[in-house]
Amino acid sequence: MSDDATLWDLVTAERIAIEDVGAAIDVYLAEPTTQNHPIGPDHSLDLAAAVAAHAFASATVVDPDSDEPSRRMAVRSALLMGRPTARSIGRRDPARDQRSADRAIRLSATTDRPRRR
Repeated sequence: MSDDATLWDLVTAERIAIEDVGAAIDVYLAEPTTQNHPIGPDHSLDLAAAVAAHAFASATVVDPDSDEPSRRMAVRSALLMGRPTARSIGRRDPARDQRSADRAIRLSATTDRPRRR
């Protein structure tokens, strides 16, 4: 999937669970200034920027006459049109993991202490 994919594209491609979108909505409604929010295993989304870029959502969120379901749906629409960025944190590299395990074994052998897991 390309770097310009929307959150909706990633949800429909089953790379991000719809439950993660619901959690992001909760986070935004609790703290509207949230920026680098992890969403799914490999992405993050600037929640504040996504809502600010969506005129209807940003107006609905601040409207005192809008009810909670309307706010949630507006934020949901804005987030689904947002463009998440790929995170490098948490990506698994089996070769690096094996090198780390080998190094831990060597260190535990030289210090005569059991290896921690």
